[in-house]
Amino acid sequence: MHIIIVGAGRTGKHVIEAAVKDNHDVFVIEKNKSVADWVATHFDCVVINSDATSIEALKEANATKADAIIITTNDDAVNSLVILLAKQMGVKRLVSSVNIEDHLPVFEQLGTDTVESPYRLNGRYLYRAVQGPNVKEFLDLGDGFEVLEMVVKEKSQIANKLVKELKIEKILPSDALIILIKRNSQIIIPDGESRVFVKDIVVVLSKKNRVSIVSSLFGK
Repeated sequence: MHIIIVGAGRTGKHVIEAAVKDNHDVFVIEKNKSVADWVATHFDCVVINSDATSIEALKEANATKADAIIITTNDDAVNSLVILLAKQMGVKRLVSSVNIEDHLPVFEQLGTDTVESPYRLNGRYLYRAVQGPNVKEFLDLGDGFEVLEMVVKEKSQIANKLVKELKIEKILPSDALIILIKRNSQIIIPDGESRVFVKDIVVVLSKKNRVSIVSSLFGK
């Protein structure tokens, strides 16, 4: 995956570390030269020492071919402008931190695919938003496994299916398992005859390298 990361501060460094560790094609745009130099010597990625609100900087990061952009600066005005530019250049997935909660509706109106609130203003959640856009919560269990909490959307591939059908029809990967379903105030420990409905909150145990696949099954 070709990922552009804007900002290499405290939050950005965690995003860069996670993306590089997963062997993505990472481009970092950072306007502070000393910070940019530090990133270049510590991570295997392309570092562009420039202002991300510059179209030239985004072109240098090959934005027209990027799968995603993750914007981590502490300036919402900068973040919103970069979102607009990246969208115009055809970046597929737009993820941005939002530092002031009152600005959340503005980012939604801009067409940002994923907006992260101040309560989740950290690298792990921003990076997870790119890999699994439907993931509400996640827990890293180590040894390559994660527990994911996702909402079943309309037109989801798993909506109205029995849990056993998801396995028989090979919709759910063999190394992913539905372990819990939350429906309104009801908690369901599923078996093969349990049915998954739209708006259910489903908890899945999955291998890390299956997160994107599992998330896509829950709809957009």
